[in-house]
Amino acid sequence: MEQLEPKDMCAYFYGYKFCTITEQLITSKILSSDLDQLKKTAVECMKDYIEHSQFSTEEKEELKKNYERWANVTLKGIKQRLRDSDKLHE
Repeated sequence: MEQLEPKDMCAYFYGYKFCTITEQLITSKILSSDLDQLKKTAVECMKDYIEHSQFSTEEKEELKKNYERWANVTLKGIKQRLRDSDKLHE
């Protein structure tokens, strides 16, 4: 029996998480407030990722300028797609 490496297990769980989220997006309605909270969590994760990355100080500063804007643009797009498919409760 082959043993999975920790990185492979992480990749599996990461994929599984996205599958379950995608299933919910396809089959149910989503609360706008839940998406807002998800955005906050994503921004915090990006802050942590940038701080602990191997990027140079200059690169980290550049990334820090953009992570919240990326989250806002992404959230706006997700909400619009859910509105268009009548799956967003606002």
